[in-house]
Amino acid sequence: MKYILLFIVLFGWGTGRVFAQNIEYGAELDTTYMMIGDQQHLRFLMKSDQPLTVRFPLLKDTVVGGVEIIAGPERDSVREKDGKWLFRESYVITAFDSGVYVIPSYAITVENGDYNNVLRTEPLAFAVNTYKVDEQQGNYDIVAPYQTPLNFAEILPWLLWIAGGLLVAALAVWYIIRRKKNKPLFAAEKKVYVPPYVIAMKELERLKGEKLWQAGKVKEYYTRLTDTVRQYVADELQIPAMEQTSFETVQALERNTLVDARDVEQVSGMLQAADFVKFAKSTPLPEENMKNLEIAYDFLQHTNERLKSSREEEKDGGTEEGSEAVASEL
Repeated sequence: MKYILLFIVLFGWGTGRVFAQNIEYGAELDTTYMMIGDQQHLRFLMKSDQPLTVRFPLLKDTVVGGVEIIAGPERDSVREKDGKWLFRESYVITAFDSGVYVIPSYAITVENGDYNNVLRTEPLAFAVNTYKVDEQQGNYDIVAPYQTPLNFAEILPWLLWIAGGLLVAALAVWYIIRRKKNKPLFAAEKKVYVPPYVIAMKELERLKGEKLWQAGKVKEYYTRLTDTVRQYVADELQIPAMEQTSFETVQALERNTLVDARDVEQVSGMLQAADFVKFAKSTPLPEENMKNLEIAYDFLQHTNERLKSSREEEKDGGTEEGSEAVASEL
């Protein structure tokens, strides 16, 4: 070790900068002694009174056998407080075997107008020492691994996998239970039955509130008015009024025993007035518009009352027939 240190000291003198023509240059290391696997910087320096074109040596994978380049080159140039320009180029180096390594002399090319020269650095030496291994303990890490805390980004994938697994398990259990009870996998949505009479009355109320004919939309007013009555006739009386002409609808109503003759006459006049508006572009008086809306109200109410009475009679008749049948059997 004494000879190694003496060797390094002698070579260390060669790392000083040489002065020539107001130019200082050289190469340097962070340290002349390092442990195996450590890293340090190898720098090439050039200092001048004025800007220069400097070409430093270009190193690739290794500096010398056993000395590897980890990163670099990184180059910068600054003007120091004394007014001089400093040019630097640095590499990060390491060694994975113990011993003494000598970095050879490298050429630095300098150009500036009438000055053009190739300057060579002095060799540099550094020692790499290794760790003693206890044969009883065997090999072990030089530095223990750092235990860093887990962050949310690392935990998130595991949480997603767990949530997905729980969801699949829940779906499987739900499927098995539904199958055992002979129930459909997805229950159909129950539709609430709304009587045609209620639907038609709400539509007439909406039409009345919108005041279409007052705003000059007479055709739209009569179209919606007659469509409401026709849809009610189709749903409640099973007459295809939406596909029929006004004349065909009136004939079908005349044949229906649940519709009063006076209501048929009133509805016939309303449908005729609507046809004149839609196809002949006539403009009824405001009193006629209000009257036709009232005709629609009366038709719905009267027909609904007659339908209720008819259904109650059928129900009562069915009960009486059933009682008579039981009495005859006895």
